[in-house]
Amino acid sequence: MVNATKVAPGQRSKVPRREYPNPPVHEVVLDVQFHRSLDEKVLRELRGRLAESFPQAEQMNLMQVEMALGPTGQGYQNTLRQFGGWQFKKDGGWILQAGPTSLSLHLVRLGQWPVGPYVGWSVIYPLYLELHAALQELYSPLEPKRAGLRYLNRIAIPLGESVSDWLAFKLQAPKLLHDLYTFHLRQTWARAGEYEDIGATIGLAKIDVGDPAIAAENYGVLLDIDVFNLWVEKAPSYASLPDWFKRAHDVENEVFEGCLTDAIRERFEKP
Repeated sequence: MVNATKVAPGQRSKVPRREYPNPPVHEVVLDVQFHRSLDEKVLRELRGRLAESFPQAEQMNLMQVEMALGPTGQGYQNTLRQFGGWQFKKDGGWILQAGPTSLSLHLVRLGQWPVGPYVGWSVIYPLYLELHAALQELYSPLEPKRAGLRYLNRIAIPLGESVSDWLAFKLQAPKLLHDLYTFHLRQTWARAGEYEDIGATIGLAKIDVGDPAIAAENYGVLLDIDVFNLWVEKAPSYASLPDWFKRAHDVENEVFEGCLTDAIRERFEKP
């Protein structure tokens, strides 16, 4: 499997990491997809292996619908259910989804809108390292084909103001058009800086706010940053995933800062 070499210091400039008291992060996802499938018996035993760190477990099922003809020529539908893995949960908004060909760790900030405490990467990354080590003997032989780090940011923009005045990731349209009603902008880039094994998709969309107090004065915007290896042959090995996620987080941070204006930064600086 081909993996990119680490970029030497100085080959690309880094944006200094800023710690915001009130960041717009609503969900963080660390996701790995594999070439091969984990044996069902081993997958079922994960519940016992992870019971201490993730006490809540819910079985996931894969459903397949088959259409067939009976002896009389009459059509009928048959639904097949197959064990698809586990969804583990624990307090604090943590979700771990363990499937036969995938692993994903989610941190979902409590509430409909990103308010309240946010633990940040300094807590997310060590928990991932624990899970990576605990599951290494099971998932390492399956060989990753895609690794992804995704940040879903929900941002409130004052009613009547243009999203382009608040975010540097611009929406552009002919001057003839007025009163933007909805939007969905999405771009995918194959390479970040000099990293051959890291690309990114940036999405910008209008969303419902959900919180009446915030919705009274603002409309919602989703800034979706997904950092991943675009090419399957550039996927990291299981052993190198911790280093890959660390570099991916640096890239995500730079992309995020590049999408902001000073006006929105000031909002995030307020507790």
